[in-house]
Amino acid sequence: MDLSVLGIACSPRRNGNTTRLLLESIKDAHAEGHQAELIYLTDLKINPCQGCGACSTKGICVIRDDILKLQDKLINCNRLIIAAPIYFMGINSQTKTMIDRMQTFWARKYLLNQTLVKPVGPKRTGLFISTAGTMLPNVFDCAERSIKTLFHMLDIQYSKACLYSGIDQAGDIEKSPDAFAEVRRATRSLLIS
Repeated sequence: MDLSVLGIACSPRRNGNTTRLLLESIKDAHAEGHQAELIYLTDLKINPCQGCGACSTKGICVIRDDILKLQDKLINCNRLIIAAPIYFMGINSQTKTMIDRMQTFWARKYLLNQTLVKPVGPKRTGLFISTAGTMLPNVFDCAERSIKTLFHMLDIQYSKACLYSGIDQAGDIEKSPDAFAEVRRATRSLLIS
């Protein structure tokens, strides 16, 4: 089955560690014959949520920016891979801004009782890739909770996380070949789940 795989590179560094791992995932998805698209979040103009509550009445955001294109892709993908670095013990601001703008989907699903995705078709699953400079044992807890909540709201089963601490400077991930191998295995598992 040809799956639609969406990878979102959330790092502000175009060639950052999480992005390098995501590129490995996308390469694998292509090699397995799937339609895979990579989006760099920094290429999109996404304004922060204003907390105005307008989406609660009609499920439509009043801010007109690139979030609409991204939301359409999120609704239509079969597999989602989010690659986001850790800043201050949580997901970076670009990722958080994107997630906050999904309030529209939350309103549609939970307030307006609308179905976001087609009830038929392959099960939707997702993978989270992240790196952090610090080695603290709970460094990924807040980020993982945010990503799991996003996936749940999008009716995407959270399949796995590939998390790497002690990776700070751009390119540090290259010193961890096991990380690339793990991401490849996780991607292949994602594609057959």
